[in-house]
Amino acid sequence: MTGVDAGADRQARSQAEAESVLLADVSDVLRGERTLWRATERIVSLAAPHVDAVCLGVPLTAGFNVDIVSRTVVRRAHDALAAITAAVDSPARASARVHLRAMAEDLFFMKWLIGLDEAVATEYVRQRARVEALQAIKAQQDFLPLAYKQLNVDSPDLGFGDFSDALTQARDELAELCQAQGWGRRGPSVKKMDESGDLLHEYEFFYHLSSKSVHANLHEMARMTWGTDHAVNISSNPFEGVHADLANVYGTWLFDKILEAVADRFEPLQTLMGCQAYGVWLALILVGAASQGRLPLMIHPEELRIR
Repeated sequence: MTGVDAGADRQARSQAEAESVLLADVSDVLRGERTLWRATERIVSLAAPHVDAVCLGVPLTAGFNVDIVSRTVVRRAHDALAAITAAVDSPARASARVHLRAMAEDLFFMKWLIGLDEAVATEYVRQRARVEALQAIKAQQDFLPLAYKQLNVDSPDLGFGDFSDALTQARDELAELCQAQGWGRRGPSVKKMDESGDLLHEYEFFYHLSSKSVHANLHEMARMTWGTDHAVNISSNPFEGVHADLANVYGTWLFDKILEAVADRFEPLQTLMGCQAYGVWLALILVGAASQGRLPLMIHPEELRIR
């Protein structure tokens, strides 16, 4: 049994060393500046090999189906969180929140999709993917000739030919599928998807939060204007820390919720979510902020006292 005992000792020492390294890293992050950003970077780095394990070398024998969609959502979520950390570490910190929109929509859609019958879900994603590809062709066919004309250049043949009948047929087939499932010809709205997945409160919060960063929003424009009665400066800088905290905390929240939604499908995600380091960084970002009553606010009371 000596070999077994020695192996157990080596494993215990290795685990103790890993815990010591993690503790030192956490202490360093807590002592430094921009704690939330640095902790979010650790989540991105820690998750990368597990996301690769889910997304690389995937067989496509069953075609484009719910399994593939689930994997793409995992990759998109990791890409978005990585983009958030990159934006927060740039002069354009205020733009970091834009990535929350894709993460929120993917979470709501994925939770709804995996709750469907597998065959219905697969048929839906294939038909909707076809419609969306053809809609993209239409959008560029409508715009690009005008763009070339404005630039005084003859528009080239984009190579798609006449696709209008294919688009009409694809839309009709998708509408028939949706109607057969009781969703109406246009399919379920995002809000309906969230209600079926018991995500209504998350929908209302994250849609409002992300919409403020991607739509023309007068509150966002007003908070960029600072100065005196005589002159003002227009800049995102006064609220860049607010934007960064919103992106870091709620980007991490959405990333974890997306992994949670599909983890039972992919063992590497279960491994990631079960490891000590992931739990520690997640707790630092989310539980740490919550325990201090400092989950980031979209709007602060002080703003209401500003003329």
